Amino acid sequence: MTVLPVFAVLVVGQVALRGLLAHPLLPLWVRTSVFWTVPLTAVTWVFIMAADDPVLFPETAPCPREPYREGVIGSGKVSGVSVPFPPRAYCEWEDGTVYELAPGAEFLFWVFFASAAVALAAGLWHALRDPESLLR
Repeated sequence: MTVLPVFAVLVVGQVALRGLLAHPLLPLWVRTSVFWTVPLTAVTWVFIMAADDPVLFPETAPCPREPYREGVIGSGKVSGVSVPFPPRAYCEWEDGTVYELAPGAEFLFWVFFASAAVALAAGLWHALRDPESLLR
């Protein structure tokens, strides 16, 4: 990834945040919702990415290196897989069986992500409609 797209995203995010905070019609809790949804989104993402990690507690790993018993969940070797975006963690056996590790956390991630995106989109819309309000 080059520096230019990252810089562009940071500038657009800054303008959206300033537009959201300067919006006169939104209540305070809506204007400040980004400050609690973004950290919760990040914490949920980290939880999903670490869900398949056997390093912390190898004896109780969610994706055991040795199958429990042939045919209980899947057969053959098992491996833990984490996908960064969209965030997903699962165990996959040789026979193709897939076991989701954090479906509730995935749902929470999308709820937090959507609420932050909607709030920032409202701020960007306000900043583009009334740029003079950002100067006050």
